Amino acid sequence: MIKQVYYLGGTSPSGFCSKFTEQIKQPGFYTYILKGGPGTGKSTLMRKIAEAFSDHPVSLYYCSSDIRSLDAVVIEDKKIIVADGTAPHVFEAYYPGASQEIINLGEFWDGEMLKNHSDAIHYLLDENLKYHARVRCYIKALASLNADIYSIGDDALNREKLDGYISRLCRKVTGKKKSGERGKISFKQLSAFTTENYSTKPLNGDYSVYLLHDECFAGSDYFLRNVADYLVNQGCDVTVSECTMHHTPVFEHIFSESAGIAFMTSNFLNRLEDPSAATVNFGRFYDKGMISAKKQRLSFDRKAVLELSKEAADALSTALAVHDELEKNYVNAIDFRKLGSFTDKFIKSLKNK
Repeated sequence: MIKQVYYLGGTSPSGFCSKFTEQIKQPGFYTYILKGGPGTGKSTLMRKIAEAFSDHPVSLYYCSSDIRSLDAVVIEDKKIIVADGTAPHVFEAYYPGASQEIINLGEFWDGEMLKNHSDAIHYLLDENLKYHARVRCYIKALASLNADIYSIGDDALNREKLDGYISRLCRKVTGKKKSGERGKISFKQLSAFTTENYSTKPLNGDYSVYLLHDECFAGSDYFLRNVADYLVNQGCDVTVSECTMHHTPVFEHIFSESAGIAFMTSNFLNRLEDPSAATVNFGRFYDKGMISAKKQRLSFDRKAVLELSKEAADALSTALAVHDELEKNYVNAIDFRKLGSFTDKFIKSLKNK
């Protein structure tokens, strides 16, 4: 059973960003880190593991650069993680043999065949990196515009009014303190930049959902940080999803399984909709006069962000097309009979743990 679906991470102004290392370092979890080039069967192996453990609570982590591809599988009740540890999300065995181990799927390729195609592999790898660099240039530019939008919103934010609303809402939705202990905050990625532009995975589970309509980022960020702190103080564990389209971390969504509540931000960039959710319009928490005075600037910023995000998505799509060509060289060099035999044995060993 699929507990939740995430992105492993995503493109940010500073390059690929992921906090999955926090998941790997969780006490009690054991992680298998898959190494090997593109097309060596990492994603296929993880799909087969997810299928084999369909009667267990499983969390899936997808690749933001290729939404067809799995980057990690977490079998929650068995505390087993299987993750792609190759670039751009390079993971290593922090406690080798004790909590993590490396699995090299490169063992199943024909090295001589790859050497015979070295010119094509070099060219395609360089082309792929070139288009990813272009994506980062666009993301850096739009992040600077988002910073301007955030700054305008931050200056116009009526914190006293918003604090009052936060206090009333928290008392309403959580009631009495859950336990004497503080909860924990973990970071996972519900939203990320993809070939289909900025995208959000749906939230699984029985949650009371609040949709925060905020076109200036600052109010919802302030709200989510304060609500997360409140829930943690109530003894609830909270999962935070940050928006990576900013130079500094901005809270975009939070949810708490123990509290049964989720707060999801909707804005011009993520275009998130949920007809069943309770809606909160953050326009009422901004000084209307200050926002009106910057109306033209805000309009320019938002239009430019959307244009840049479109160009970035096109560049990322081209990078993916190049990557698909690159994969063909590795797929042709893989001994799938041996890989299949290893997969069966590996899944059997996981079942016995």
